[in-house]
Parts: sequence; structure tokens; C-alpha cells
Amino acid sequence: HQDGMLKNRQTYEIMTPESVGVEKTDLVLGKHSGRAALKDKLVSYSIALNDDELNDVFCKFKQLCDYKKNISDGDVLALVSG
Repeated sequence: HQDGMLKNRQTYEIMTPESVGVEKTDLVLGKHSGRAALKDKLVSYSIALNDDELNDVFCKFKQLCDYKKNISDGDVLALVSG
């Protein structure tokens, strides 16, 4: 569902976030999140990784998901910084 949201939000959002007083929809990162969701989160922090770097961070992300239900922004930034 997260990849679908990133490709076309109207697929899953019947109303815009702005119409209910929210700036935007935030994806919650966790065990079922894929590379697209992780990459979107990194882009929101102006972090651009090449494919190899993204794969490395994604592997670490999946390992962390085995221990935590939801991954925070701080967790994502820590994964990127090593």
C-alpha cells in the first residue's frame, strides 16, 4: 500500500489531507515497508543515496524492524549515518 500511495495518493486517500486540517500524509515505516517508502523518507530529508547505498541502508532497516514495531525518523537518520 505504501508504494501505491507514493505512486498515486488518490488510490487510497478519498479525501486530501488538507481537507481535514493535516499538512500531508506521513507513511509509518515498519516491518512491511519497502524500499520505496524508505527512499521517500530519505528524500524528505534531502538525502540521496545511490542504489548500492540504499540497498545497504534497507538491509539495516529490515534488521531493525525485527526489533522495533515502528521506525522513527531518528532511527532512519541513524541508519544512514552509520
